[in-house]
Amino acid sequence: MNISDTAIKCTNNRILDNTYHKYCHNIYSQNGEDGIIEKLINELNIVDGTFCEFGASDGISSSNTYNLVKKYNFSGLAIEADINKYHKCVENYKDFKNITIEHGMVLYDDPEYNLDKWLKKSNLPYDFDVLSIDIDCDDYYVWENMTEYNPKIVIFEVNSYRDPVFDELPRIPSLEYNIDLLKSQNPSRVALGCSFISAIKLGLSKNYVPLSFTGNLIFIRKDLVHNLKEFPYKISNNCYDYINLYTYLVLWKNEWYTNYGLLVNVAIGDYFILTGKKEINIEWIKNKVNEILKTKV
Repeated sequence: MNISDTAIKCTNNRILDNTYHKYCHNIYSQNGEDGIIEKLINELNIVDGTFCEFGASDGISSSNTYNLVKKYNFSGLAIEADINKYHKCVENYKDFKNITIEHGMVLYDDPEYNLDKWLKKSNLPYDFDVLSIDIDCDDYYVWENMTEYNPKIVIFEVNSYRDPVFDELPRIPSLEYNIDLLKSQNPSRVALGCSFISAIKLGLSKNYVPLSFTGNLIFIRKDLVHNLKEFPYKISNNCYDYINLYTYLVLWKNEWYTNYGLLVNVAIGDYFILTGKKEINIEWIKNKVNEILKTKV
């Protein structure tokens, strides 16, 4: 989720008390993930931690794990498909001998290149600490098909620009009524990933609970929730009970911005929370967006 010319600095933040979004802070991450992850590993008392991140890019830019390596001496696996970025990643990690850098693709439909296979190759423990998935398309299918590992924390990129209440997967036409307002407004901003609610549904099915949404959904394994000193809300098995995690706030260079494009989707989510209806009420949504804007977001 990047800042575009449709964003302004916030004066009235929509940060809900019942999420870990308030801990957003960037060191190397893009939208505040570093701060949330640090909070979680401290609450879980993780030492000598382990991670896997793919696509890892150059290992530093917008990385969700480089801070863990540099500050907390995590060991683990970084995977990058682009050969030029892979070589940069190797160079950036040359002083960290406990990091394995692999060049290749993580595929969901090839048993030789699925995530389980990559993890076995790296000898990571089955319950390693942090998994970061960011491949801008098949993230959903890759995590769905990972069956032999249960990381404690999962950072999972979704397509923020898809309507959040509709269950949508890459390359599969939605079976639900959905006019996809953001796509009709600006098709270039809509990528191939899964929708917000699809990701939450998948996480719950794998026994993970969502804590925050930054453009990435950050999950914790359900059996670890009791270790969180500040876990702020009741666990639900209904994916729609987490719709209020969706936000139009973006942390960019450690300043909060309102992303106007996401305001439409926030209004769609608010309409669902109010009515329980998965439909688009154009006039209600327009009025809601205007109401939010009047609060000088």
